[in-house]
Amino acid sequence: MSIIKSLLRVAVVATAVLSFGFPAAADASVVTTVEKVGLAGCGWDGGGEYTHCDNGSGSTVMLDVQDIFLNLYHYCVGPGTTNLQPVIRWRVIGAWWNGGVGCGPGYYGPA
Repeated sequence: MSIIKSLLRVAVVATAVLSFGFPAAADASVVTTVEKVGLAGCGWDGGGEYTHCDNGSGSTVMLDVQDIFLNLYHYCVGPGTTNLQPVIRWRVIGAWWNGGVGCGPGYYGPA
């Protein structure tokens, strides 16, 4: 199992490194939030943002957020799109729901 995790981490870092060479492709600032949800759906959008689709319940969820050095952080988000990048010091390369619900939105620190 650890070999699979190691290979996955290498793939994530390689993707992040390659994205530095194409900054125009990674710039999603010209797309509105509604368009992002329609294009990317729910979850990590690859541009430092996470969209939590709550189907109108108003729920909050706890995320694991990973930076370019493979460090993990906890970040709670509410419904809609949240920009994770301003709080995490290094470039965010991934974010996923870790199973936590009902938290107060915001940064919770290293995992």
